Amino acid sequence: MPLRSTASYRGTVVDHARNREFVYESKEERGFIYISLASGLVEDYLDQPPPVDFADGDGRIATHTFDALLTLKDGIRAAVDVKPKSKVVKSGILEVQRLIQQQHGKSVADVYLVRTEDHIHPDDVADAKLLLRARRLLCEKADAVVAGLAASLHGWCRLRDLVAASGLGGDAFNAIVRLIGIGGLEVWDDARISYECFVRRARA
Repeated sequence: MPLRSTASYRGTVVDHARNREFVYESKEERGFIYISLASGLVEDYLDQPPPVDFADGDGRIATHTFDALLTLKDGIRAAVDVKPKSKVVKSGILEVQRLIQQQHGKSVADVYLVRTEDHIHPDDVADAKLLLRARRLLCEKADAVVAGLAASLHGWCRLRDLVAASGLGGDAFNAIVRLIGIGGLEVWDDARISYECFVRRARA
């Protein structure tokens, strides 16, 4: 449970696959963690990486701690700050990142990113949480049955009907979610994953 107040929104996200807990300090940061952990592009996620010293615009030494340091599957490292869109300009984070990149270059990260609610859609967060849960409930039989059904699809099918065709109930639902997660199925109109959404075999 997050500890909520008018000034804080703190808690942890548990990643069972990595057997780690990730600390968040805002709703946006929590959503970003879920999306990152579920993404097939992310190899590792380091929350609250070591602080970085840099010289500010007046030449004084300042310290900044990024919200996350992501290592992608292709080896690229991304230093990320997560903030509400309304606070990006006021916080001066873009200038802080520019100075750190200018002074440290790729010794800290290959790319520097600011992520706001524009990048953290509630549907994507919900899908990420669903995918992380489905991965914990692995069922090879359901995966095989669903993969066979998906291979025979021609056009769109309501997810509920695919579950019914499998005869496996909740195990099939989780298998479908896992198949969506690896790109074997796609969701119509990028809708939130649910029994009522439509899916089809992903195009090659």
